[in-house]
Amino acid sequence: MLARPHYFAVHPRSAAQIMTDECLCFRARRVSRVLTRLYDDALRPLGLPATQLTVLNAVAMMSGADGAAMRDLADVLAMDPTTLSRTLRPLQHAGLLRVSRLDADRRVRVVHLTPKGERLIEAALPLWTQAHERIVAALGPDAATELRDHFDATIAVAPASTHASS
Repeated sequence: MLARPHYFAVHPRSAAQIMTDECLCFRARRVSRVLTRLYDDALRPLGLPATQLTVLNAVAMMSGADGAAMRDLADVLAMDPTTLSRTLRPLQHAGLLRVSRLDADRRVRVVHLTPKGERLIEAALPLWTQAHERIVAALGPDAATELRDHFDATIAVAPASTHASS
């Protein structure tokens, strides 16, 4: 067995305290839940959770004439393809997007935003803006920009293979 540094030989509560005090993951997950709740509340009149709006936005941003390739979409959203497929199902059933095969390579699945999905994104913008402005006002514009930049920098340092493992 490998020798462990002495700080690992602590009571579980002490170990939990160390991790809770220092852990970026703990804070990121906690902030994610709070932010998601704020955006969910704002988007409630549309019946659209923030998690689904994020996916619709990614599809809209990535869709060319052939649609957004599932692999690329999974990378941008930092999701594994299986999780992405499960996430897309309710959006497909709601008629907000469709999944097809690429004509040039039938192995490649692509996602297309439907006109209904486009209209929903347009309708979401004012509600999203209200939630976003509330968060920016609480943080201050400079801190909000800095936080967004730090989030982007964190994604950039992670190997691509870890982007799609959550």
